[in-house]
Amino acid sequence: MNKENQQYFTVGLFVIIAITILVSFWLWFSSDSRQKYDIYLAVFNEPIDGLSISSPVKYNGVDVGNVKKILLNKKNPRNIMVYLSILPNTLINKKTVATIKSQGVTGLSYIGLNLPANADLNDNIIPKNIDPYPQIITKPSLLYNLSEQAQSVSDNIQDISGQMKSLLSNENIKQFSEMLKNLNTITDAIAIKSANISQNMENLTIIINYIKDSTKNLATMMENIDTLTKSLSETSASTNKLINNFQDNTLNNINSVLLPNLNQSITNINNVSSQLEQFMNTMNQNPSALIRGISNKPLGPGETQ
Repeated sequence: MNKENQQYFTVGLFVIIAITILVSFWLWFSSDSRQKYDIYLAVFNEPIDGLSISSPVKYNGVDVGNVKKILLNKKNPRNIMVYLSILPNTLINKKTVATIKSQGVTGLSYIGLNLPANADLNDNIIPKNIDPYPQIITKPSLLYNLSEQAQSVSDNIQDISGQMKSLLSNENIKQFSEMLKNLNTITDAIAIKSANISQNMENLTIIINYIKDSTKNLATMMENIDTLTKSLSETSASTNKLINNFQDNTLNNINSVLLPNLNQSITNINNVSSQLEQFMNTMNQNPSALIRGISNKPLGPGETQ
């Protein structure tokens, strides 16, 4: 084979290989398009970023279909209608839940189907490939929940920030400083009186113990009251008799002792009063007698000393 024929052979072989590859790809893609699917509808109330037509549909991680069509609800733009093409004989329970999940770090998403543990395995959706299609329950994705919670936390932080600004106003800071000063004063006063408080607590403990002991003795005291009452009635008669005797003895003592002494005291008082009157008369007649003294009167005729 000459050189020219070798070139033709090489080119022809390359063309055959290329055509074979193209036909293989076409058959592969056409096999998917010829595959029959059951159509279901899932309505999401959240953004479906990363989800597109032909995105996978996985049931507990197993590929069971793909996204057929995505439409925006014209009556309520919050609702996004996602039509799912799922392989026949895939049991879709009435409690099966569809969730948007992320595929790693690629930013792409897929539809994940999951069956709750409390679901009745015999309560399945009967597929029908005409509109309206049977609907699968949906729930918000983990990313959406985190986003909502983060937004809620952010709003709460803003509210708290506003309240803190209001709380930390100059007037409130001044009042807070005054409160701290008063608290320091109270603390110092408590520290000074702590010893007295401790002593009072000890005294209170003693009083409580005394009350307990007194309570124990109360029963005994109540038992003795009856006996004391009986003794009181007996003592009452004796007391009356004793009072009568005391009255009699008192009258006798007054007559025999008190009245004579009283008469003697009155006589002494009269003598003192007479002497005082005489002294006053002397002072009135001779005031110098208080300094010189009272001289004896001269003796009269026939008087001796």
